[in-house]
Amino acid sequence: MMPNMPNTSTQDSASTQQDLSIKTPENTESQYHHFVPQFLLKNFVDACNPTNNGSTTSTNRRARRRKRIPDPTVNRVDLSSETPEVIEIPVKRILGKTDMYRDTNKPCAEQQHVERMFGDVESRTSRIFRNITKAFDEGHRGIWITRDERNLVRKFLFLMKYRGPTFYGRYNHETASDYDANDRERMLEYMQKKGFERPIDVWFDNIKTIIELDMDEELKWISELPERMYPDDARWAISHCQSMFMAICTPSNAQDEFILTDNCYHVFEGPNQCFVSLETGESKEGAWTNFHEFAPISPKLMIVLRNFILPSSEEDSLPGVKAEKEMLWSLAVERVHGSDVNSTLADLPIVKPDNNYSHIRNGVLQFRDENFSRQPHHKFFFNFFPIETHHVNKIHCVFLDNASSCTSVIFRSKESFRQTLEWFLTEPGWVGKRVTSLPGDGRRLYLLKLAAVLKQLGSNKEPTWEEIDVEKMRNDVKHQLMQKGLFELFPELLRCIPDDDPTEFMQIYNSLGGSKQTIIKDMRQVYLMMKLRIKIDVWSKGLDEALRERNRNLLMDAYTRLPPHRFWLYTKHWRDTILRRPGDRRIAGHAVPQNVNDERPEDVIAKARHIIKPNKLNALMKVAVENDINLKKKPGYSLSWEFTKDKSSAENIRMVRALTFNSSIRNCGIEAIEQLAMIYGMTVMNQLVLEIGSCKILKLTEGETIELLVRMLLREDFEEMLQGKLETEVLNDLTKVFFELIYPHPETAT
Repeated sequence: MMPNMPNTSTQDSASTQQDLSIKTPENTESQYHHFVPQFLLKNFVDACNPTNNGSTTSTNRRARRRKRIPDPTVNRVDLSSETPEVIEIPVKRILGKTDMYRDTNKPCAEQQHVERMFGDVESRTSRIFRNITKAFDEGHRGIWITRDERNLVRKFLFLMKYRGPTFYGRYNHETASDYDANDRERMLEYMQKKGFERPIDVWFDNIKTIIELDMDEELKWISELPERMYPDDARWAISHCQSMFMAICTPSNAQDEFILTDNCYHVFEGPNQCFVSLETGESKEGAWTNFHEFAPISPKLMIVLRNFILPSSEEDSLPGVKAEKEMLWSLAVERVHGSDVNSTLADLPIVKPDNNYSHIRNGVLQFRDENFSRQPHHKFFFNFFPIETHHVNKIHCVFLDNASSCTSVIFRSKESFRQTLEWFLTEPGWVGKRVTSLPGDGRRLYLLKLAAVLKQLGSNKEPTWEEIDVEKMRNDVKHQLMQKGLFELFPELLRCIPDDDPTEFMQIYNSLGGSKQTIIKDMRQVYLMMKLRIKIDVWSKGLDEALRERNRNLLMDAYTRLPPHRFWLYTKHWRDTILRRPGDRRIAGHAVPQNVNDERPEDVIAKARHIIKPNKLNALMKVAVENDINLKKKPGYSLSWEFTKDKSSAENIRMVRALTFNSSIRNCGIEAIEQLAMIYGMTVMNQLVLEIGSCKILKLTEGETIELLVRMLLREDFEEMLQGKLETEVLNDLTKVFFELIYPHPETAT
């Protein structure tokens, strides 16, 4: 999933009929540029409407004029009007915009070069699509296409996403300063590096690069593409072509037909975190995962792209495939959206296409050529998968959910479209129909338009949708903060923090070397650190547990070498992620153990930073938070040095050993305490005082026993040794953190 991809799962960002910033030079001929090619639109012409199914040549146009055959038209719901209605509109004047791809930086004769390139790739792709529709019309169960043909189709499908109104609106600016997408910094850096003056020039160059791309069999293009165009979009193109397989679907019910919207070639089905502004009611994109993408070919044929991470009965039986998918699912879905997320089209009856170079035998993938390599003549067989009405409706719901900023819905049969629209508007279980109570909510106005069209088509059913009470949400501060999201919220909060009276959080952060200027970067880095920690755990699942623990420790040791202000932030995120209850002092319904300090231990250590050696500060925070987490993960448990012979005592012994010897107090980083610990250590060794009750039960080594005795002796002198160096409250808290979390020990020797 690429970070700069417009989240078309929520709203399309540009109206197709809107006048945008690029101006047409005087004395140059304008052209109407389709972002959905006419060869596809003509497939949606009603059967009784005469049309030419071949190419649109000047000879055909002249013949049509001589015979006075009108231009082919399609049925369109005109959403640009306040009073929408169904009209017929010529194919040549729909789903496009005048001079959309005109490059005004070029000489007049060259300004249509992008449109001409689109014409060439459309001509080549249309021949493949005509073969597909012909095979379907002749009743074949599917069609064979070569690897080169498949690659051309995949390239074309990405271009259909990339050339549309969403990206046009994103890039269509005359100056770099006007570019305001979420990748603004990277885009401006790229423009400066490559010498582009306008964002639209980057878009044109990217389109040209993709059209000219040779998708070679050795896949060298994957490493080359990010070097030849804007890297973020290059990686997205690679993901689009390599992380999803292609299938062709057809309605099993003869009355069902697929529809078109302005943006149906660049929306997706999948989880999407959408935040609603409490002031304007507008949606703001968050994290997303695309499970399925779509490309209508005709009212009876739809290309569906399915993400490889979704289950597959055929592939999941191969050795290692299922485990790899589970790992990817955990990273891409569960860690982002939660464990209860799934695709609404998970049961769509499609599988990867067959091919003529491999087969599965006894659960093992085998190649017919032992020295297998990809070849351009390899063929793939694409079945025409029949899908039931509820699957057709779900696909249409994805289209209609995302059409609130579109100007058109195109369809062939009015009766079929009425049934589709009726299901979308009246189905109570579809979660996408959410609006706010604000008077100008664009999504509510859009649904009202569709409801009016439904009545025009003869339906008397009442639409239903969910309305969000904005006033109630405004009064719910907690919900508002959750909706705004952490990274969006932070800059706003920071502006509200006076420099002369910072919060306690900022006081601690500043004391560790941070500032208002560094905290946003630190928060983003902490997020990435936690993701890496999770990835390593997921990737090593199934390996020896000792090896997994070693990997965790190596990573944490690397983190402890970071600046203290960043590591301090990480410890907070680390604890909250593991315990899943940020800021809550009760875990799983139980009170936090009383022997754990009420204040977070990393804060206590940070407040005592001036008496701790800088190279020991992060290490102390690490051990304190690690032990704090281990104790809080066991609600009701209290670390005890009284042992019996029952099962609970055995668990207590395990916990004592796990929490006690993470570090030695003789290396604690407080110079006065280290010096005294060395003296006590020598005294204990010289007197050979090794007999305390817990030592026998725990079967400690001589060194571990000495360590416990030194801790016991130090605790008696700890506060006295540090008197005057810390505030009384901080000193009391530090004593608890040291001897209840970092250096626990028995109360008394026996």
